Amino acid sequence: MVLAASGFVFHEPRFGMIAERPKTRYRWTVCALVFFAMTVNYLDRQMFSLLVPFFENDLKLGPTDLALINVSFILPYGMAMLFVGRFIDRVGIKIGLATAYIVWTAASIAHALVNSLYGFMGMRFVLGIGESGMYPGAVKTMSDWFPTRERSIANGVFNAGANLGAILAPLLGVAIATKWGWRASFVSLGVIGAVWLVFWKLMYKGPDEHPKVSASELEYIRSDRDEVTPSMSYSQLFGMRPVYGLAIAKALTDGPWWFILLWLPKILVDQFHASKPFMALSIPVVYIIGDIGSVGGGWASSILLRRGMTVGSARKTVMLISAICVLPVSGVGLLVDHAAIAGIPSVYWAIAILALAAGAHQGWSSNLFTLISDTVPKSSMAMAVGAINGFAMVGVSAMQFFVGRMVQVTSSYTLPFMVAGTLYLIALVILQAILPHVKQWPIEKRADMRLVGLGAAGLIAALGYMLYVTNRPTYLSVDDYLKLRPNQIHASAQPIPGPGAKVGWMEAKWYQWKLDTGGVKTELIKIDTHGQPFVEEKGDKASHYEGPASASIPKLTP
Repeated sequence: MVLAASGFVFHEPRFGMIAERPKTRYRWTVCALVFFAMTVNYLDRQMFSLLVPFFENDLKLGPTDLALINVSFILPYGMAMLFVGRFIDRVGIKIGLATAYIVWTAASIAHALVNSLYGFMGMRFVLGIGESGMYPGAVKTMSDWFPTRERSIANGVFNAGANLGAILAPLLGVAIATKWGWRASFVSLGVIGAVWLVFWKLMYKGPDEHPKVSASELEYIRSDRDEVTPSMSYSQLFGMRPVYGLAIAKALTDGPWWFILLWLPKILVDQFHASKPFMALSIPVVYIIGDIGSVGGGWASSILLRRGMTVGSARKTVMLISAICVLPVSGVGLLVDHAAIAGIPSVYWAIAILALAAGAHQGWSSNLFTLISDTVPKSSMAMAVGAINGFAMVGVSAMQFFVGRMVQVTSSYTLPFMVAGTLYLIALVILQAILPHVKQWPIEKRADMRLVGLGAAGLIAALGYMLYVTNRPTYLSVDDYLKLRPNQIHASAQPIPGPGAKVGWMEAKWYQWKLDTGGVKTELIKIDTHGQPFVEEKGDKASHYEGPASASIPKLTP
């Protein structure tokens, strides 16, 4: 089959006849259990970014600090997946997922005890390790309980739980923080989420041993099952071509998603000057559309399969449509400079575009996860998901460092949004080049783990360099700024100090430079907790600015 819009050609075999529907449907009860676990997972994950506007000034956290805290969660989350998947494969889904749930719930509650940057980094680290078990366990559960023809719908349903968590987090977390403080949000929602463990213990067993699964449902679950194979070693896993294509595609597209997930509350409050109640009500709109996209992406793929399309064609067609729908997000950063467009406030345009992008991402993600189960043997599903997610978190961390640096230097999210909007199409092209045909991949080759280790070390070294660049100050001190700035802006003499001001929790000061061209440059310098100055590119238009308007500052005579 040929997709004219993309030029992609697919040649996979088509499905046969669909088996008769079973008398019981307990598999959907299991899917609901995983759905609610995913809801709590994202509720706990999203809480930090939502509460940043409540505590960033008190704890004096800047953009690069927030990026570092985010990476303190993301990297252990990704790296733990390399091992947690195999742990779940060995101990079973019931014990494995429950263990992960206990760890992340305890870490979420412990956030309430934090009073510093390093405290948040420590708690996010533990939370990341605990939450790393969610996706490998969820995908393995769907693989065990659903035949191939239903699996993408099931994956879409449980993945929609992520959006429900992201919807509930601002509604509950912001309301609790407004009334009782941000610490109460972490404690109360963490305790409520622990209730899920009771239902998991009482209701979950494998399909072969569960008393509520009828013989007809069990036969239906097994109707187009993949061939059962022994669990793979890591050398066998990394010897499979699909792993690399899927890992790169996920790394490129999870970066934009986590950018929106972790920075959206701050963007709405700081850039669009939205109130906290407005932020709490608008974010659910984004994730409701995300829910629709999650289920719709899986549904669309299944419909295309029923109409005779091959597995690869169905998955990648939906992914192509999703990638196109993400493109408009490239312009969100530019909306900040416009109060309204066509009479509609720019913040509403931003929310609409981000909602479309959220739905598109979740449709993309549902099919990407399903491609893993389409190509990797079931016996090693959790390990494969863990490895692919682990690699993806390297891309997510790189995106976080990039965002933090850009915001620190430019006080703008324009470039991060431009990058985010284009990565999906790039990812799809790479995925198609590496994995043109979708099929259950045979275990034939073993990768040289020394080369895999060298590659992993190279990625970690690259992240280390990005961390260095992100935290490297433009100026070490105010004296350093006064020494270096004249050459940068072609000024002929030292500046005239102006009045003081504040930008959020940062002290700030105005300076006026007489330029070689004869003009005058007035700029605002803000100073972080280490005494390192940054040029505030937006001047008195900066978020949380307190001080005189730039127009009121007496100008030098050119």
